[in-house]
Amino acid sequence: MGVGIFLLVGAASLAALLRYSDLPSWLGYLQQPYLWRVVRFSLWQALLSSGISLLIAIPVASCLIHRSFYGRSALLQLFSISMVVPTIVAVLGVVVVYGRTGWLSQMFGVQVPLYGLVGILLAHVFFNMPLAVRLLLQGYDLIPAGQWRQASQLGFSRWAAFRLIEWHYMKKALPGAFVLIFMLCFSSFAVVLSLGGGPKFSTLEVAIYQALRFDFDLNKASFLALLQVFICTLFAVVVYRLAPVNRQDASLLAVKSYVLKDSILAKLADGLAMLCALLLVIPPFVAIFDPVFSPVFLSTLQSTALWGAVLVSMKIALPAALLSLLLGICFGVLARFCMARQYLAFLPNKIEHLGNMILMVPGLVIATGLFLTLRDLGIGLQSSYWIVVWVNSVMALPFVLRALMPVLYQQERRFRNIYLSLGIHSWARWRLEWPLIRRSVAQAFGYALLLSLGDMGVIALFGSQGLVSLPLYLFQLIGSYRLEEGACVAVVLISLCLMLFYCSSRFIGGVTIRVKD
Repeated sequence: MGVGIFLLVGAASLAALLRYSDLPSWLGYLQQPYLWRVVRFSLWQALLSSGISLLIAIPVASCLIHRSFYGRSALLQLFSISMVVPTIVAVLGVVVVYGRTGWLSQMFGVQVPLYGLVGILLAHVFFNMPLAVRLLLQGYDLIPAGQWRQASQLGFSRWAAFRLIEWHYMKKALPGAFVLIFMLCFSSFAVVLSLGGGPKFSTLEVAIYQALRFDFDLNKASFLALLQVFICTLFAVVVYRLAPVNRQDASLLAVKSYVLKDSILAKLADGLAMLCALLLVIPPFVAIFDPVFSPVFLSTLQSTALWGAVLVSMKIALPAALLSLLLGICFGVLARFCMARQYLAFLPNKIEHLGNMILMVPGLVIATGLFLTLRDLGIGLQSSYWIVVWVNSVMALPFVLRALMPVLYQQERRFRNIYLSLGIHSWARWRLEWPLIRRSVAQAFGYALLLSLGDMGVIALFGSQGLVSLPLYLFQLIGSYRLEEGACVAVVLISLCLMLFYCSSRFIGGVTIRVKD
């Protein structure tokens, strides 16, 4: 039922936009040089961001598998959180570090051309390199312990183990990671809007926002949205057609990594990879908290506008996260139902890809189409809040599925025959599996909560006097050159994110976040 509602609402949103479209005029858009410049830049920055993120993530993931060092667990936790740090907050951290008067300029006199392609790449790598590391580490979980044991017995070097064992499994995880990161970067909004620096560095998502917000040109917005969906779909189909199949062995529990032959060169390579990752992730993260020592911080905390924005953000994020989690569970239940029936065994991957396809459709377009649909029903003006909640929930769905689907697949493969022989169904199954899946459920809920809390795309379109969230309030402060106050609001926002992520892991997952060394 949840999957059906997801499809129905999405189809209704796109249909509403198409009703307001003038299809013959679309040929005129195709002849505009500005459109193709935007498309070229969107593709170029997405390919560069994805490629750089994965090139750094591959040696970092290998290092994290083979090396045990002090702070490793904390670093993995930081990687988990940095993936869902509110975009506008991360942008502010990047500006503090790399801006004209930033840390890098003050300490070393180095000027980074931040507003343009370089700034966009820095922000995208900050978000997506940790995501790539986490996705590749899931690929390492597929390697049987026997292969590591045999490599250790044969005295494999790190390079030999990577070439003969790791790469075989990593190349199966890379296409999915590449497509996910590409779509996130291709549809990037807040990063490009903040760091683009002008029309020369606009993406399709920003062009859609301009068409809706400033011109309210539904015809142009629907054309640009369908063009974005077409490009992302074509890219995903080509990559997945060329990618090897990635299968998980149901028998795998915890994989032990055995000691391999070490060398100075391997240590140097691991050190350089980790240093690169740390320099890209930690300084912007630390810079976010720099305003705590500012005299403006206490006065900002006394602002009624700030706490009103906090309340609005919570009113949006909590129901959106719950709704996203429910949708993710519906997708998981349907996929497991298909796995249990041989004639439907080809559907589970298709169902998961269906949930990920929401990244191809701009959230602004879904929101506008849904608004038009509800307006036709006579409830358009009162629906802004629920539109923001729904769009935030579906845009977080791919991250929820990434956390839920592997563990749901594993439990289905492991216990399916037992369930059938004992006649265990529905809620009884969930009660038995809850101790095994609750940490993944907590992670999925935490991701959805933080993504909804930090969203600035849909709220920027539908925000009004009574509907100003923390990210929108922060953006308004920066836009009015109240940078010190904006930095203090960013501290409040990231602190709220960290607190909610901890509470999600503690009260749903049952334990404080721990990553096994």
